[in-house]
This record gives sequence, structure tokens and C-alpha cells, in this order.
Amino acid sequence: MKSCFSLPFASAAKLLALILLFSVAVPSVQTRAQDSPFEGKSLDTLTANDILKLVRYSYTLFDQTFEGRLRRGFKKTPFELSLEPNHVRFRFSDPSQIIHLSVTGDKAYLKEVVKGSDAPIADSRYNEVIRDTDVTFEDLAMRFLYWPNPVIHQQSDEVKGRDCWWVRVRNPDGVGSYATVDIWVDKASGGLLKMIGYNAQGGAIKRFTVVGGKKIKDVWMVDEMRIEKLEPTSDGAKTLSKTYLEILGAAE
Repeated sequence: MKSCFSLPFASAAKLLALILLFSVAVPSVQTRAQDSPFEGKSLDTLTANDILKLVRYSYTLFDQTFEGRLRRGFKKTPFELSLEPNHVRFRFSDPSQIIHLSVTGDKAYLKEVVKGSDAPIADSRYNEVIRDTDVTFEDLAMRFLYWPNPVIHQQSDEVKGRDCWWVRVRNPDGVGSYATVDIWVDKASGGLLKMIGYNAQGGAIKRFTVVGGKKIKDVWMVDEMRIEKLEPTSDGAKTLSKTYLEILGAAE
């Protein structure tokens, strides 16, 4: 029998949620909702576009703020993360910096608050690292979720024992450091479990992996994500450095 699913339009009492980079919270794909764009579809009939829409759909579901930090070695950089309908906002202090992703339909715009006003982040800054970590503006933008013509590289693959879709997307405009990105999406939740970015030569240069999660109020969040900067080698890739993105709890 084919398994049918849909996403809830509002938060439910129990949620299975995962984050990648900026704490995307995704409810169980088995939960019913009349307004879900996936109502009545079965897992085995989803296209690659449907799968990425499933991830993007999570942006519209929650309105909550969390305390977190980026940790690289002994250095810890705190931030405040706000999930709002159609917005994901990072707020850093000392010095003050606000970076946010604005989502309109199937398009996403990465912006920075400059002198009290939103200013688009220039393409030339997408490779710029944030607060001396391994996370760049491009990583926060997650532009790959909006790249056209994704393909299902494998219908079924395991990450930490969980059944996933393995989706591949290719950079359509050459902006940024990633030419190709592989994305592993959990079939049970619709959340991102792993991502690997490749350069134009096909070498792996960045890897994101979920480490663990916890329940914060009514939402299961991945509370730790490992981000590895890689150097391509003849037999794979070598890890040059690691940054951990941690969600500590709901903001006061």
C-alpha cells in the first residue's frame, strides 16, 4: 500500500523537526492538513522538485525565536535565531549584525540590515565567512534549495540509519563556490540530514551533518550541526576545520 502524507498548516502537539544551518523546523510528513501542497501524494510519487518544496514549505510554519551559537575550537559566537513566516533571521552582537533570508514564493533573498535598512548581500560576498567560522553567507542563504531542475540521485539512501532521498542540484548561474550540491532529505520528517557542496572540478569542499537533537517547547530541533570545510583529495576529501552550529533553547 502506498503511504500518503501531507504537512500541517499550523504547529501540532507533536513535531518531528530537523534544522540545517538555520534551524528549519519540519513537522512529520504523515500529519494531515487540508492546506498542504502535498495533500494526498505518496512518498514514492514525489519528484525532486516536490522534495525540495517539502523542505522550503517548513519556512512558513513557525514563529519562534531561539538562542544559539557557532562554535569553532574554543571560540563561541552567540546568536539569536528567529523563525518567522517567510523569514529566517540571524542576529549577532558585538558588533551588531543582522542577516536574514526573505522567502517569496519559490525565491529566496539574502539580506543584511545596514544602517537600519535591508540591503541585499552582493554575489561577491557569498563566499565571505561569518565571524571567523566555516559558515559563509552562501551557506546561510541555502540557495541550492531554489536551484532549478533538481534530480533524485537515489530514491533511497541511509543517513544515521534513517531512510532518505538523495537529491542533486546544479548551480545555474555560477555564483558562489558550489557547482553541485548533494542533499539528503529524511523521508519521515522532510528535514535535511546531510549536505555536501562540490566545486566545479567535482571535489567536495563543504559537508554539513546533523549530530543530535532535542525538544524545545513543542518542537523537536536538531540542536547540533557539524559544518566541515574540506579539501578535495585523490581518494575523497580531507577535513581542514570544523564549526558546530548549536541551538541552546528558546529565547526569553
